[in-house]
Amino acid sequence: MTNHNTMKNPDLPGGDFFWKGDQTGVLLIHGFTATTAEVRPMAGMLHQAGFTVAGPLLPGHGTHPDDLNHVKWTMWVEKVKETYEKLLRECSRVFVIGESMGALLAIELAAQHPEIEGLMLFAPATKVKNLWLARILKLFIHHLEKDKEDDGLPWQGYTVYPVAAAVQLLELQKHARKQLPKIEQPTWVFTGEFDETISPNSAEIIFDMINSESKQQIHMEESAHCILLDREQEEIFDYIYDFIGHQA
Repeated sequence: MTNHNTMKNPDLPGGDFFWKGDQTGVLLIHGFTATTAEVRPMAGMLHQAGFTVAGPLLPGHGTHPDDLNHVKWTMWVEKVKETYEKLLRECSRVFVIGESMGALLAIELAAQHPEIEGLMLFAPATKVKNLWLARILKLFIHHLEKDKEDDGLPWQGYTVYPVAAAVQLLELQKHARKQLPKIEQPTWVFTGEFDETISPNSAEIIFDMINSESKQQIHMEESAHCILLDREQEEIFDYIYDFIGHQA
């Protein structure tokens, strides 16, 4: 059951979704402590354009922060893989969109599945400011309070950082970095001008290490960390639509 004291916007829909469309599938992966509410608006736009879209609610998310503290990063990878395989049964080609931690999971999936048509990585959590402190804080506390300032976006997720889960995010970062040289699919990496969560060189780490012949880094001048929900959403949709069209 969702605890309204630990969840921002608890009434938004944030569970798994699978909306059937044509033979082009798009897998959308949300970020750390969030839910699929983070990717649903973009998924809705893509579905309206005719695509089959799917988004998994990652284990430990959408319930209570304590649940996230008991999850291993490999469980997130497995859930993403299950959703991808479901899309493959319905579609002849699949693209993957990941935001923040979701971008790391997209990298993990693409390294295992070279048949994926392309990656679009938004605010990739390749390097997160002060995340290393989680290894120390885990010894003393279960949760760390988030900044109470409201960005006004329809974001759903925990109002605290589960610290043991943050250590799992560190493990995922470390593993995903090792997978980067395996990435040969077309890849676009998006960053936001006002992103205060990821380190400035997060996108460059990916851009420099992947072996994609077709890669592009795109900086959104009016967006913060949750690029898929922010004010340049329609422009982002155009980028995604263009990206999918280029791989046709």
